[in-house]
Amino acid sequence: MEMEVKVFKARILGFQGSWMSGLATLILEDLDGYGPPAVHCENAQTVRCLEGAFGNVIDNNHSVNPEGGHVGKEIFYSMDDFGLTLECFTPVDEASDELIDYYNKERE
Repeated sequence: MEMEVKVFKARILGFQGSWMSGLATLILEDLDGYGPPAVHCENAQTVRCLEGAFGNVIDNNHSVNPEGGHVGKEIFYSMDDFGLTLECFTPVDEASDELIDYYNKERE
């Protein structure tokens, strides 16, 4: 049985993480009325993805720049199969037509 993927839309407000634990939280402003205000994620993996997508995320001390390029950016994102951690995200301004159509159909 194939599971439906739920796609959320949010604005990134911040990132809190600890390289020692490997855990982090992406702080969000929900833009569609369905998503949580924050999602748990893997620290290093998410920071590298944010850096690749937006730039200016990693500062000189190899930690997250609290005013980095990710802050204020809108993303589409999905959660893992259990709904506990971030699975993936796509910047809204780079989203494919297929992703936008899928997101909009979920809201009908």
